Amino acid sequence: MSATQLKVINAVAFQLCWFACVLGGSLWALPAVLAFMIWHRKVATKEEWLFISVLSLSGIALDTLWYQLGVFSFDNYTMPVIPAWLALLWLAFSATLLHSLHTIFSRAWLIVPLAAISAPVSYYAGQKFGALTLGPDALWIISASWGGLMLAAYFAHSSNIIPTLSSPTEREKP
Repeated sequence: MSATQLKVINAVAFQLCWFACVLGGSLWALPAVLAFMIWHRKVATKEEWLFISVLSLSGIALDTLWYQLGVFSFDNYTMPVIPAWLALLWLAFSATLLHSLHTIFSRAWLIVPLAAISAPVSYYAGQKFGALTLGPDALWIISASWGGLMLAAYFAHSSNIIPTLSSPTEREKP
């Protein structure tokens, strides 16, 4: 399979995971993200799994902080951490940065502003679908925190703080 085909599959699979998580909640999130991770196992390196793990845990911690501070909330949910569907969505998203989003992620001047714009749009869409409720300043907070998180992830990757070698799909080019 070509690098381009792998990137397209990665992008489509993530979008399917997004809809399964946001529309189906934890019940649909688990099988969707599990299937994506099983497929992703074929294209990811051991080093990439460390990157995915660290970024996922960072995103889960960040969203849990915002949830605890009331930046956003979930109807009929009282656990101290974010729901499983949102944690699984972080796992799926983290698996895109070195594949379908690699061209964007490899350039800080692109990933930071695009994350700062697209993340609030994604959370807003989640609110429109009834998955969560955003507080009054949520979109600004999400924008700033996602921009900062992607900048940190970019530097961790580019400086090899979290070794990922290079993008697995980029290594496959002849």
